[in-house]
Amino acid sequence: MSFSVLLRRLRTEAGLTIAELARTSGVSVRGISDLERGRRAVPQRRTVEALADGLGLGDGQRAQLLAAARNGGRELGAPGSEPGLRDFPRATEAFTGRETELARLVEAAASAAGQPVVVTVSGAPGAGKTAFVLHAVRQIADRFPAGQVLVDGRGLDEDAPEPAELMVRVLKAFGVGDRELANTGADGHPALYQRVLSDQRCVLVLDNVRDEEQVRPLLPRAGTSMVILTSRRNLGGLGSGHRLVLGELSPDHAADLLTTLIGRERAQAEPAAIAEIAERCGRLPLALWVAGNWLATRTAWSIRRLADRLAVEERRLDALAAGDVRVSAAFDVSYRQLDPDAAHMFRRLALIDGGATTASCAAQLSGQALPAAERSLDELVEAGLLTVQRGRYRLHDLLRLFAGDRLRAEEAVHDIDSVRADLHHWLLDNVVAAGRWHEPGHRAPASHPRPGMVKLSNADEAREWLQAEGTTWLAAYRAVAATGEHSRVVEVAQSLHWFSYRWMFWSHWPEVFHTAAEAAEALEDPWLAAQFAYHAWVLAAYEGRLPKTSALRGGLAQARHHYA
Repeated sequence: MSFSVLLRRLRTEAGLTIAELARTSGVSVRGISDLERGRRAVPQRRTVEALADGLGLGDGQRAQLLAAARNGGRELGAPGSEPGLRDFPRATEAFTGRETELARLVEAAASAAGQPVVVTVSGAPGAGKTAFVLHAVRQIADRFPAGQVLVDGRGLDEDAPEPAELMVRVLKAFGVGDRELANTGADGHPALYQRVLSDQRCVLVLDNVRDEEQVRPLLPRAGTSMVILTSRRNLGGLGSGHRLVLGELSPDHAADLLTTLIGRERAQAEPAAIAEIAERCGRLPLALWVAGNWLATRTAWSIRRLADRLAVEERRLDALAAGDVRVSAAFDVSYRQLDPDAAHMFRRLALIDGGATTASCAAQLSGQALPAAERSLDELVEAGLLTVQRGRYRLHDLLRLFAGDRLRAEEAVHDIDSVRADLHHWLLDNVVAAGRWHEPGHRAPASHPRPGMVKLSNADEAREWLQAEGTTWLAAYRAVAATGEHSRVVEVAQSLHWFSYRWMFWSHWPEVFHTAAEAAEALEDPWLAAQFAYHAWVLAAYEGRLPKTSALRGGLAQARHHYA
């Protein structure tokens, strides 16, 4: 315990105010206040002896106070620890990356000169928020001599503590005794809390926060303390402040984390397998930690063995378990807290190919009207289960697998198949409408698109939609081709004829038009076969190769004849 905290605790246990201790010890009110707030160096021995006399300390407590002074303010019983450190767990040694976020947090700490600073650290389940904060606080500890305290808000528990309980825990951590708390009474705790925090140049970490309501009363209104909140939710209702959102690690940092956990020599022997594991963990710190510790306890296993095991999507989440720590369990806690509409949306998003989508596509999937779908998406973003950038919503790869598991567990197979088929046709309806915007002489339709369709007002909007949703609608195109919907395939490719010249170097055009040529041939329509074989030939020519099949070569001959 630091000198400042010990002095405050001994004073409050003695039932003395600062003014009363000043009278009994002969030390000035200003001097005692500065010592308790950590704003001045630890005093000389004669000052400590005077304070001990004024407090009426026995031999044991007197020795404890003198030892804290001799220790330069460090925590008793923790040789070599940082000044003022207390009630704070050790940071994990297996930490890597996050340089940008660390720099921003350090910069925020530097701004805590004349007013309190609040930093919110949010991110998906397993993003390593607590580990990040433990690591970061060590870097800023010297700026906050009154110490560092961490209180767990247990925000994912059904019986998460209310603000009043957290307030008492913080006050006790800062040396307020039971007698003072009782004398003040519950109604007086908020004012006491604000007074104590305003007197401390400290770091208070409120970890695993449930929501804004749980921590709003705990934010200091004055002083120079720093409060760091960690939560899966983005806590947007708290208003202004510094905000850090933790995503997945970079490929190099993900590999470094695995290397730290299993040993450099072993990792360097199989670098390709390390890279594959990192990607199959989605570079999510919790998943990497689980995979690394799993390997660390199985030294006879090759790294390749785990990489191959994680390659099977259906088994990946089951494989990401080490002892009683399961990645899927971390996801499940957040999922169970969603309202029914948001949970329904989350499950359905597993059907999106490509990992990202728009609100209109999500509305089609969920069967909700667009405003309701946007509310569900916002709830998922707030819960840390979904990210959004430039109007596109993205599920992390492991969360997509988890959503798929919940979908199969909670919805009937025939319903899932029906929703998937409806999504594919909806996407292709929009592809046809968007592609035709690029045909010569095309004008906006006289009537508005039918309900549920993407609203496209011009060729540029159509181009942007086709490009942004390329991965998603290509998957739908492949799906209808695989089910033998030849007319649909031909219709889609025909609508994209002119657009393909606007986006000439998309690598999937040969596949699109080759598929269309085969579908046209299956329809036994030689004119269509020739037309689509021609397009396939044109696009293949851009890549310096010609179609190989005799059917397509026959189609090319017909195309040349048709366009002669």
